[in-house]
Amino acid sequence: MMNEEVPAAVREAERCRREAYEMITKDPNRYASLVGQPSGWCVVTEKGFWKRSFHGHNEESLLRDRIQSGHKVILTVGIVADPRVSVTPQNHVATVSVSDECKLPGEKLAVITAQAKLHAASAMFR
Repeated sequence: MMNEEVPAAVREAERCRREAYEMITKDPNRYASLVGQPSGWCVVTEKGFWKRSFHGHNEESLLRDRIQSGHKVILTVGIVADPRVSVTPQNHVATVSVSDECKLPGEKLAVITAQAKLHAASAMFR
């Protein structure tokens, strides 16, 4: 297992986070409630069919351990949200990147994406 995979995963997560933040700065009137809110990210890894893990910005060492033990990155989310309120479709901006290796159906990806957004938002508090 190559150690470059973790920095690549973090680089992609940071890219998604910046892209979500740029959406707000490009259209501050549309996203007025999100101006000044924190941004974060979540990397979702998978090993086998059922073993999925969610890693926020404060869990890079855990992400490294998982990748080194054979987990593959399947999805990355960057988000801007108010971490003090529940994430709803109307109160956040997110960018999602799905790995080329991910072969999950769209419905399953939608559920995992929602879980990743919640994980990223809650990690902003930690």
